Amino acid sequence: MTNVSNVFQYGASESNGRSMGIEEQLEKTSVTGEVAPPRPDGPGDGPLADTGGGPVTVRLVLMAMTIILLGTAAGLAGALILPKTYGARAEVLYSVGQDQGGDPLKQDRQLSTQLVLLKSPRLLGDIARKQGRQVKDLDKEVSVQVLANSNVIQVEADGSSKLAAMQTLQAVIDGYLALASQPTGATRYLETQLADAQAKTQEQQTRVTQLTSAVLAGTATQVALNDARAQLTGALDQEKAIQNQINQAKLRGEGGPPVQLLTPPYSLPDVVFPQPWIAAGTGALVGVIVAGAMVALGARRPARP
Repeated sequence: MTNVSNVFQYGASESNGRSMGIEEQLEKTSVTGEVAPPRPDGPGDGPLADTGGGPVTVRLVLMAMTIILLGTAAGLAGALILPKTYGARAEVLYSVGQDQGGDPLKQDRQLSTQLVLLKSPRLLGDIARKQGRQVKDLDKEVSVQVLANSNVIQVEADGSSKLAAMQTLQAVIDGYLALASQPTGATRYLETQLADAQAKTQEQQTRVTQLTSAVLAGTATQVALNDARAQLTGALDQEKAIQNQINQAKLRGEGGPPVQLLTPPYSLPDVVFPQPWIAAGTGALVGVIVAGAMVALGARRPARP
């Protein structure tokens, strides 16, 4: 038998010499009844697996646009149906004491103190009792802030109507001005001392007038008149000294913060809540989210054959 016939009968083996020939494999399969394992497919053999999703159809796009439009319409409808909230605004000018003009930290603390005073239960409590309401409900309707780079305090109040908002704001402003204008304990003491000095001055002036008439009538001596005039001069000097102390205290901001109503309360032209454009934008945003989720799910669904 030639080498060629040996190759066809037993199969060629270049590396281990044990490769089984084709005829021997067929013979073994017919004897044992086993099924020969299929030859693995090479690249390009057999159909490719369908790993992609279904296409984004025109129907999905139309449904998404419909959802967005419905969300926008729902937002606008809510803005028209929900109860309206109106607002009113006022500005108050707070002048910081001259001795603290160069200390920004003290200025900030003074302005922060005024904000606390505007929202304090002492102020809002009186208003709430007069309106027959809870303090916490009134506190939610009143907002205060210091305008940027200024000593101007902006006060706003909300209400179910323009009149209600104006009434609440006016009550807050009136109460704040009354509290802020109250002098401190030291200033009240000086004012009491000034009143006593003014009464003493008036008394000495009356005595000097009487003694002057008496000296002319010869019923009083010149010495008594001179003594009365000296006491009057002392009373005037004391009155002037106390007045200067009060003026200095006011310059330091101790005589009650100089507060001035810069802008009287006025109604805001637009509704505070709900605002139609914001409501429509919110509805549209919700619609975009829902539509995006729907399109994503539709695109991942396998296409039908």
